[in-house]
Amino acid sequence: MARRRKRHPNGARKQADSRRGFDSETTPVTFGRKDIGIGAVVTIVTGSVFCATAARDIVLGDTPELITAAVTAGVPHAPGYPLVTMLGHLFSLLPSGSPAFRVGLLSVACGTATVAIVYMTALRLSRSRAASAGSALALAFSPLFWSWSLVAEVFSPNNLLAAIFIFLLVVWYQRPERPAVLAVAAFFSGLAFTNQQTIVLLGPAALFLMWNRRKGLFERPLMLVAVASAFVGGLLPYCYLLWAAARHPVMNFGDPSTLSNFLAVITRKHFGTGQLINAPKYMGGSPVDRVIAMGASFTIPMAVLSVLGAIQAYRRLRWYFWFSAIAFAFTGPIFAAYANINLSVPLTSFVLERFYLLPQVVIAPLMAFGILAATELLAAMLPALRPQATAVAASGAIVAVLAGAILNYREVDQSKNHAARRFAEDILATVEQGSILVANGDEVINPLVYLQAVEGYRPDVTVLELPLLPTDWYLSQLRRRYPNLVIPFDHFDGQSGSLRALIEANPNRPTAVIGVDSDDSLKGNHWFYRRGLVSVVEQMSLDVKLDELMADNQRLLSLYRPPLPTDIKSKSLELTILSHYAMPALVVAGQCEQLGYYRDARAWYERALSMDPSLSEIRVALARLPANQ
Repeated sequence: MARRRKRHPNGARKQADSRRGFDSETTPVTFGRKDIGIGAVVTIVTGSVFCATAARDIVLGDTPELITAAVTAGVPHAPGYPLVTMLGHLFSLLPSGSPAFRVGLLSVACGTATVAIVYMTALRLSRSRAASAGSALALAFSPLFWSWSLVAEVFSPNNLLAAIFIFLLVVWYQRPERPAVLAVAAFFSGLAFTNQQTIVLLGPAALFLMWNRRKGLFERPLMLVAVASAFVGGLLPYCYLLWAAARHPVMNFGDPSTLSNFLAVITRKHFGTGQLINAPKYMGGSPVDRVIAMGASFTIPMAVLSVLGAIQAYRRLRWYFWFSAIAFAFTGPIFAAYANINLSVPLTSFVLERFYLLPQVVIAPLMAFGILAATELLAAMLPALRPQATAVAASGAIVAVLAGAILNYREVDQSKNHAARRFAEDILATVEQGSILVANGDEVINPLVYLQAVEGYRPDVTVLELPLLPTDWYLSQLRRRYPNLVIPFDHFDGQSGSLRALIEANPNRPTAVIGVDSDDSLKGNHWFYRRGLVSVVEQMSLDVKLDELMADNQRLLSLYRPPLPTDIKSKSLELTILSHYAMPALVVAGQCEQLGYYRDARAWYERALSMDPSLSEIRVALARLPANQ
């Protein structure tokens, strides 16, 4: 009697998935010529656009500092970023282009390579070239991902390392008989940690995959040792900090030449270990607002494809769905809620938006499943298009992405952005020969340090970074770097060690400040005379007439090169430049108003408003001036 064959629903589902083009957990995957060819086209298109729009000069943010550290083989701010500094130094040795452009090409290369890795990951999972190309391009021309691939920063290399880590985890999960792949993934996670420590947010998702494959791992305990060893091996770039600090480079944040300083740098003690920021005025705000802002960083095509892809992956490749969901949850909403940045404070969104890149990279391969889901919907609605449904759906997604890229091109393009350089040059052109310049604010300090350290501009000016003066290691560096600068105290505490003590110890050198509104130690003995972009510290006995103040600032403002408000990119730190340029006119206007010269006050107020239309206090001042005077 013939036996009836027992049916296996799971096996039938895997066969059905195979017919639909979905990858099973352990089916070997190979890339053919067409796969590689389409990936090459996606990569070339991405790289060409990124190169065309990449910054040729320094831009505001951490970029000037990171370029300076790379060119001079120094140590940037905590946690030191050794990997990107070493790689940036190699790129700085390229034979052509400005130092800023050469180091910035590292971000261009990493952004382009990230797109290529996302394509390979999506192809391995979805088995659809068209869908994988669409998902990769959707990531490439997301305004957020695109813009941070154009400047020398740590986030584009972090995107690449995260994409490689995810790809290797997928390969290992599909082929668990190749445990060496997991060790390589662990090595890249260690490398990523030396670049941007937020890579730890991918840890829970990685542990989820390892738990699913725990039987095979526990059977090979030496493999777990190899994985842990590979991760530690990836941390070796941190040794660079010890070597670099021992050389006393021009940029040496935290001086990590001793063990205590080294640990303080890599744990970000200066900024607060475990905190994104430590400035009270920027902290707080609603976690819900931050999560909403994170969601808003996704374009509409990305959001739609991600939702459809999550549904499709849950139905067809559940392990990958849960991996992506866990990874996205920790890198996206959980981190955004934890970040503790008050988005109601101007420009804080610029600080936080960079951390929305990691969830976009995590979710990018999932969008290929979204395109396949759209394919099924299209085939069900229009049966006649069934043979071409995938191509039509992918083409629609790519067209939407490229249309968005065209619309966003001007806003994203950094190739003609010279605002940071011109701002720093205008500051240095304002101060007298041999001046001491006390600077505050990243938008001021970082471009000044770059111009002096990398391009040798105005070496006669001694730039002091006010936020670092209270640290002993910075005072030691100043004594070593500027032997002619007299520092009459061991600690800068605002009392015995103060700005007044520093000025009085160097009586023959002019002192100016920028980004410093007041200083208690100077009260009663000195005052700030506004001279263009800076304020010169003068003795109380010095009297300056209004005509002299007006003439001095008129001359300087005619020489400056402020950016036009219409040329400033939204949510950019360049908005702070506008307020710096407007301040001289605002100060002069206030003096004119105080002395009853209302017509002159109006002219100067209007001049300040034309340079920075966002200064609401100017409109208030104009409204209170007498109408006919």
